[in-house]
Amino acid sequence: MLGTGIPVSGLVVLVLLGFTIATVVNTFAMEAAVLFVPAFLFVFPVLVPGFPHLAANAAVGLALFVELFGYSSSVAAYWYRHQIDFNIAANVLLLTVPTAMIARAGSYYVPADALMIGFGALLLGLSVVLYEAHEHGPSLVDTVAEKPELSLLAVLDEAYEPRTRVMSDTHAAEETPPSETMGGPASSEDERANGDAVVGDGDDATAFHLERPDVSLAVLGGALAGLVGIAVGELTQTMLALRRRVPLKLSTGTSALVLHVTIVAALLTNVALLTFAPSVTGEGFTVPFLVGSFVALGCLFGGQFGAYLNNRLSETTVMVMLIAVYFLVGVFVVVRTVVLGGTAH
Repeated sequence: MLGTGIPVSGLVVLVLLGFTIATVVNTFAMEAAVLFVPAFLFVFPVLVPGFPHLAANAAVGLALFVELFGYSSSVAAYWYRHQIDFNIAANVLLLTVPTAMIARAGSYYVPADALMIGFGALLLGLSVVLYEAHEHGPSLVDTVAEKPELSLLAVLDEAYEPRTRVMSDTHAAEETPPSETMGGPASSEDERANGDAVVGDGDDATAFHLERPDVSLAVLGGALAGLVGIAVGELTQTMLALRRRVPLKLSTGTSALVLHVTIVAALLTNVALLTFAPSVTGEGFTVPFLVGSFVALGCLFGGQFGAYLNNRLSETTVMVMLIAVYFLVGVFVVVRTVVLGGTAH
C-alpha cells in the first residue's frame, strides 16, 4: 500500500504503535530509540504484515528518523510550558552534536551485537543508579564513593536563574517549581559546584557551566546517540536531575531539547553516509524511511500526549516508571542478543 509493501491494516498498526511508543518515551523523556530499536528489530516484523527485517544499523537509522518527528512535537510542548532551560541546553549541545556526528559515521565499523549488548547494559546501569537515588536520595552518591573530590555532586548555586524563553532572559519562579525529591540547595560545601569550569564561566554563580564530569557525560551521551541512537537524553537527565539537582520538570524538557538536536545531527550524518558514501555503510538506502513516516505520524500525536502526561504526573510516578522501563528494556535487549542471537550488522 502506497509503495510500502504493507497492507492498510498494517499501516494502521504502524500509526498506533508509533503513538503508543512515542507517548511512553515522551512522558519519561527517553530517546525513542530505547523502545523503537528493539521494536523495529523484534516486534514490528511480528505484528505488522510486510514489515521488513532490518539490520541493526538500519533499525537505528529508522529510529533516528522517527525521533525527529516525535521530539519536534514534544519539544514544542515543553517550550510552551516553559520546561526548557536554553542556557543549559546550549552548553551541552556544544559537546553532544559533533560527538554524535563522528560516532554515527564510526558505528558502521562496530559489530552490531557489541552495540546492542552495550545498549542494554547501559539501560540496566541507569535503572540501578536512578533507583538508588530515588530510594535513598542524592547522598547515596557520597555513601558509595566517599570521595567528595570526585565532584559526583555539583548542585547549582541558588543564585542561578534558568532561561526558559528563547528571546528573553526573564523567568518566573512559579513556571518551574522546586523538585520534590532532588531539588533544593546543597547540604554541604562538598556538594556544590567547584567552579572548575570546562564549558562556561565557573566564577559566575548565576550562570550554568559544565565541569569535567558533566563534559564526560555529555561526550559519552553524544557518542552513544551516534552509535546506537540512545543515551544522550538519559545521561543528560541523570546529570541534571541527580548531579546538578535541576528540578525534574525543567531537566526533563531540557533533556528533550538536547536529545532532539543531537539526534537531528546524527540523522543528517546517517543520510549523508547512505547517499554519498555507500561503500562505508555497505547498505545503500536500506533504511525504510517511507515505512517510518507512518510510525512518525503516530509520534506527532504521541509526542504531545506524552508531554501533557509528563506535566501532570507526580515526580515519584515518573521516576518509578522510568526505572521500570530502563530495566525491562535492558534485560530484553541483552537476553535477546546474547541468548537468542543478535541481528546482522
